[in-house]
Amino acid sequence: MELFTDSNALKPFLTDGAAMTVGTFDGIHLGHKALIEYVVAEAQERGLKSVVMTFDPHPIYVLRPEIKVERIALLDEKIGRLSNFGLDYLLVLNFNNKLANFRAEYFFENILIGDLNARFIALGYNHTFGKNREGNFEFLQSVAPQQGCDISQIDPYIFNGDPVSSSRIRKALKNGDIENANNMLNEPFTLPGQIIKGKGVGHKIGYPTINLKIEEGKLIPRAGVYAATVEISERECNGMMYIHPQPELCELEMNIFDFAGDIYGQQAVIKPNIFTREAINFPDYESLSAQLTKDEEEIKRIFGIN
Repeated sequence: MELFTDSNALKPFLTDGAAMTVGTFDGIHLGHKALIEYVVAEAQERGLKSVVMTFDPHPIYVLRPEIKVERIALLDEKIGRLSNFGLDYLLVLNFNNKLANFRAEYFFENILIGDLNARFIALGYNHTFGKNREGNFEFLQSVAPQQGCDISQIDPYIFNGDPVSSSRIRKALKNGDIENANNMLNEPFTLPGQIIKGKGVGHKIGYPTINLKIEEGKLIPRAGVYAATVEISERECNGMMYIHPQPELCELEMNIFDFAGDIYGQQAVIKPNIFTREAINFPDYESLSAQLTKDEEEIKRIFGIN
């Protein structure tokens, strides 16, 4: 998969035409997976190049800046997840006011057809594009045939009776329902960041932790304690993660079982697995240490560690 950030720069590679889809694709959930796999299959059958067009930043940041939408997957994570589908090209457009004000007809004629030579376009069941959300499936039905472009729309992916969506996954994560969130995602939710020095409280009470600095805009799940795994230098370890009720005041902490070494400054990726308890304020270090002992026993049972 090759990455482009300019549709015109991609144009020379699509002389034989593209099978493509367009969307924000936050998190790459099972509905996204079905749509992208469909596009890749159609591209192969039709002798076209497969293209996914997505946007950064999230369009809501430009269209409704008063709304704070935390991303399930940051851009680097999204690119990594999309690279696993066998796509030919990924186009990441900068979503700004200029792009937001393109009329659907202009966007279709000049970008989808003019730059990308789209011969086949598939959309998710609820996706729209262009100013005032004019570009929906019905719009494509009215303009695509004249350009020799076939179109298709896929049905929602149903999980536990309702359509899978990024907003539904965000809600699950904010509720600490990691298991259901992961069941709706193509790959488990992750918290990537840089290991930094903390206050050293965990070390003082016998539970040393790594502190992870998370990039702004990343969704932080419900405050509390989790059974989690962490990947550092291609090594994956189990442990217990703590999310502070005010994560902006306290980076994520994780006590790693059976681990030692100087890893400050390195990158790590935490995968929360199961929410085990809410955040608690303790009157002293002794009470905190006693609770952490209970947490450790419970989480080791979860991981099957004796």
